[in-house]
Amino acid sequence: METRRVKVPVATIWKSKESPRKVDRPALEGDVKTWVDQMSDQESIDLSEKDLLETQALFNDEVIIDHFDGDWAKVYVASQSDDSDSRGYPGWVPTKLLSAEQIVYPPVTATVRIAVRTANLYNESKQPILELSLGTVLLQTGTDGDYFEVVSPLGKGYIDKKATVLPFIGQNAGETMVQMGRQFLGMRYLWGGVSSYGFDCSGFAYTLHRVLGFDIPRDADDQQESGLPLSPEEILPGDLVFFAYDHGTGYVHHVGMYIGKGQMIESRTPGAKVDIADLTEPKFASEFAGFRRYWR
Repeated sequence: METRRVKVPVATIWKSKESPRKVDRPALEGDVKTWVDQMSDQESIDLSEKDLLETQALFNDEVIIDHFDGDWAKVYVASQSDDSDSRGYPGWVPTKLLSAEQIVYPPVTATVRIAVRTANLYNESKQPILELSLGTVLLQTGTDGDYFEVVSPLGKGYIDKKATVLPFIGQNAGETMVQMGRQFLGMRYLWGGVSSYGFDCSGFAYTLHRVLGFDIPRDADDQQESGLPLSPEEILPGDLVFFAYDHGTGYVHHVGMYIGKGQMIESRTPGAKVDIADLTEPKFASEFAGFRRYWR
């Protein structure tokens, strides 16, 4: 089984090689920040309506190679579980966004997880070489003053310690996730998004859990199938809230994160933004499908 690593801040994983549009060219270069900034609202909505994207993978994420086809690779994102394939979330990605060969890292026991909106990866001279997204996971090989030394597809690098979860510690993991999530209030929804440049609803929940080392499924319907079921009396900040068609009994299509006082933070829907919503809002009240907890 051949694997590669993502070597750009965010690699967008497409439904097919034919999916990208002219406006998507920056994404094909791994420049998701520019891509999102230049898209109109309608172009962003079309990603969902035309079903162009599968998901995204972050810097250093491992992908399993199914096969190559020209300048593209059919891959499975190993860190994103999906009920369609045990290897991970499937899709197509430009080969140039991946490491040229399989990378075998030295044995390490510690990881560095980016918890701020973006953080620089520095070289040995402490010059920035790449802007990384919240949720990026790197292997730690040492410390150097105010920096963690890490290993990555670009070789040895350094991450400022202040970019980790340390500034966000709450009374528990749930509150910590809520604090991290508030960084993104007002950011536009991105279909398939799992990075600081845009999230879909389940990508938002997935990435916030990932920062704290909790492995949850990628999509809302799979997220609702696992985790610890909760009664309304048991819920705490950080728990997930699910919504389904057919008055909450059908397909699960949305997830938010409970923040307390009957509210949730969510990446609402294509064309909308990350916001705080009341669970009593008529649409949500009529489609409520349960609570789940993955943190502990």
